[in-house]
Amino acid sequence: MSLISPLQDAQSKEKRLRVIREHLEAFDVEPVFPLSVFEQAVVDLDNCLAVEPSCKVEGNTLFASRFTVSMKNWPRSIEQSLNFLDAVESRVGISVNRKLLEQFLAVHLNSNKIPASLFGIDLRPNIKDSSLKVHIHLAADQDCDELIMTAIALDQGSYSPEIMQVLLKDCFMIGFDFFLNGYSVLEFYTCCSGKEPLPVLGRRGAYLRSYIEKNFPKKIISLVNESAALLVGFSKENTEPVLYFEFDRLEELKKSFLFNSLGERIYGFCQNNRPDGYISIGVTEKALEKNKLEEFRFYYRKIWV
Repeated sequence: MSLISPLQDAQSKEKRLRVIREHLEAFDVEPVFPLSVFEQAVVDLDNCLAVEPSCKVEGNTLFASRFTVSMKNWPRSIEQSLNFLDAVESRVGISVNRKLLEQFLAVHLNSNKIPASLFGIDLRPNIKDSSLKVHIHLAADQDCDELIMTAIALDQGSYSPEIMQVLLKDCFMIGFDFFLNGYSVLEFYTCCSGKEPLPVLGRRGAYLRSYIEKNFPKKIISLVNESAALLVGFSKENTEPVLYFEFDRLEELKKSFLFNSLGERIYGFCQNNRPDGYISIGVTEKALEKNKLEEFRFYYRKIWV
């Protein structure tokens, strides 16, 4: 029996939609397909941990139609994610190649080591360049080697023994990205604590921290030590892993990064529309070689739990 009243449920759904609409309006985003499908899927959710809007900046170009929504109650959450993919694919001419995800679920759908999942969109002016996302969270207090090994086998990527250790020990989320041209990508998200140990990470972090300290310059190690946490995304598609620096206060970003004008615009919006929880900047090592960031991702969250 649900403890949430109909009024509370309606208010929660209205908040989710308002977060999306405020972000779109702030960055002058055109409501292109499948944005309306995503909005409806978010409103229809049984539960919602958080909506995470984000922007990707590539020089003078801003991509702001980027959202994920996190859910608990696996496997109900993956069922709702698949319903979203179905709704998008119902449009003539759209192909969502979910083979890798289906193969993973065939083995691990009933696993007790998956507490939650998320789905999302990353929309571009050319619909074929747009993508849908389904990411699967792994339990922090359990050994999840068999889930990660299944994903690595499906990915068919070539990773060094050192990175394999990082993936097996410090992976907290497996991401499936589906481009609307029929292409799909698998990514492994790993994590470690930053300036202070984070109990929420459980036993994770030691292998990633060691990998960073051995393979990255002092500037990046210093950024890790200034942040609350570091997430690193590994994929056979990326020549460089993406580094996600998480901060628990918006103001801390300015102590660590200089942004270009688009970054300043995003930062200003967040100042006026205070995020909940962590704020994240995603960059590559190459992007950090410049004094001012020109290529980056900027994430913020709105949480209702």
